[in-house]
Amino acid sequence: TFIKCLLDEEDFTGKIAFGPTVKYGYLPQIIHFSHPERTLYDTMLYEKNCSPQMARDRLGQFLFSGEDVFKTVGTLSGGEQSRLRLCMLMDEKINLLILDEPMAALDIACKQSISEYIKRHKQEGGIVLISTHDLIEMELCDEQYIIKNGVLNRFDYKGNLDELVKSL
Repeated sequence: TFIKCLLDEEDFTGKIAFGPTVKYGYLPQIIHFSHPERTLYDTMLYEKNCSPQMARDRLGQFLFSGEDVFKTVGTLSGGEQSRLRLCMLMDEKINLLILDEPMAALDIACKQSISEYIKRHKQEGGIVLISTHDLIEMELCDEQYIIKNGVLNRFDYKGNLDELVKSL
């Protein structure tokens, strides 16, 4: 709900405004592609307007290699679709990455790939906003907040699960 309010997809009482230099990319929980009949490779070529080698290189960075790049987007699992969407966001020169439960339904290799992308984005000066229930994702964050009874509260997780449970 918080992310939907932030992106003006849900009504709420209040106002949120992004600064003029903020360029955000959004990875929703449920991914939709305009052309699910296209292969991953063709999706990169047509939607990201990149060279064939650049498409293969980027897909490889997100664990799509060999014949996998010729799968159709519509046949991908939810986790694979998330990786593909993140791969596509990588090229957009965004400085705010908004992720809604990005590691839900992912296997360990996918989680590791996405974690590395998040760390790299932060090292390059980007900001990442993650809505999560996943402890691995929480550990990627410099600051954690919990919304309880409609109030946003800062929480210092630091790996202390007992404290997290008490705060809920």
